[in-house]
Amino acid sequence: MFRIPTTPALIMVMVCLFQLAGCTSLYEQNNQTPNSPPEIQQFPSSYQVTIAQPDLTSGSIKMDTDVFNIGEVVEFYVVNEGSKPLTCLNDPPTYSVKFQSGSGRWATRMGTDVPVETNKTSLGHGQTSQMYRFVTSGWEPNRYRIVSDCGVSREFLLRAAPTPVPTICPPAGNEPVRVRINPIGTPYAGTPFVINGTTNQAAGEELKYLVFPGSTLPKAFDQGGEKPLSTQVSAGVCGENVWSVSVSETIPQDYYLMISAGSLNATAIQRFTVVPSP
Repeated sequence: MFRIPTTPALIMVMVCLFQLAGCTSLYEQNNQTPNSPPEIQQFPSSYQVTIAQPDLTSGSIKMDTDVFNIGEVVEFYVVNEGSKPLTCLNDPPTYSVKFQSGSGRWATRMGTDVPVETNKTSLGHGQTSQMYRFVTSGWEPNRYRIVSDCGVSREFLLRAAPTPVPTICPPAGNEPVRVRINPIGTPYAGTPFVINGTTNQAAGEELKYLVFPGSTLPKAFDQGGEKPLSTQVSAGVCGENVWSVSVSETIPQDYYLMISAGSLNATAIQRFTVVPSP
């Protein structure tokens, strides 16, 4: 009787054929050295600033920005963009952070002055190290240098976190009640649009308003038989609060918006034109 040989290599091939999704050899799984860039998850900073670097090796250290505020997290990784292998003294590669002293010399802020060789490794073309992160809380504003044991370095600046400028409001006086309407423009018929403006009425107060054709101009809200609508004032800055109303008119023509701060008479009136829908 003919018997199929059952060598380990043949069994592996048969398993791969049954799975149909491709097969990765055991040697490929166990020899995965530094990750490729798509596998590195970064936390991008809210701003990107680059500074002049002392030499071209700085391009091998990838960072989101070269300027950080004190207390922020600095993150980076090393990538070999050259054709020759990039030799590192440790596995995984290590690094130190230097700072520029008053005399202009570089002193060590974190890590060791001279990296100690333990188990050399190398990064081939396109290969990267792991992602490194360190927190700058308690550091001083200065120019710093990341020195990798792969023979590359990159400098960055650490600055004091900017102090928010307080908003200085003018002293509140006995200003009369006012409502202002922002420019309305020319909305399309049948398309909802928003009209907004400002007022010195307190946040939470109600404003009465009416929208009516331009052929009529009532002098008060109790004329014309229409019931006024209302909108609530929202908080703004320095007593300059804001309001908005949603309007949708289907007939192309001129209209008026009349709005009032707690009385039957209009505090503000503005004319606008609704144009045919394109």
